[in-house]
Amino acid sequence: MRLGINLRGDLAKLSNEELASYLEKCIADREGLGSHAGYGANRWLYKTGAAMPFGRGPLHARIFYRVMGLMYGGPLNGRSLGDLYVLDCEIKDIMDELKRRARATRRHRLRRSS
Repeated sequence: MRLGINLRGDLAKLSNEELASYLEKCIADREGLGSHAGYGANRWLYKTGAAMPFGRGPLHARIFYRVMGLMYGGPLNGRSLGDLYVLDCEIKDIMDELKRRARATRRHRLRRSS
């Protein structure tokens, strides 16, 4: 379970198929960006987690990820560490939404079987 306030109602509104498609798109974008985003020491700092000490932050929303990515990773020009950070946060949010749905489905099944 993540810490922070979830402001990602946009993900909750997506169907399972749309959510899976969005996850695949984000992963593909991340694979393409991950190999060439940032330079030397900055890339190393990002991979070790030292460059983003607060993770996703207390407020989980795309606008806050973009602000933090801009502050820590540089301009959001499609090939910076800031863009990589935004994509990583998106992927984590999608995974959290999938886990939330799986827990809800499991609870629903348990109630029906009781």
